[in-house]
Amino acid sequence: MAAVGDVNLFGMRVVAVKGRTLDLECQACRTSGVAMAEEFQSTRCGSTRCGATQGRTE
Repeated sequence: MAAVGDVNLFGMRVVAVKGRTLDLECQACRTSGVAMAEEFQSTRCGSTRCGATQGRTE
């Protein structure tokens, strides 16, 4: 289970744990969001600023 302060591969940081959901914040653009705890490791930012480039290697 993710805990407050954990950061996934895409730079999404857990700011609060609410049962089975997590409040997240993108470290690159500071956009806030919510994800299910089971999906935390694969959750990317959905903002127009950085969402299109997360996870790309080129």
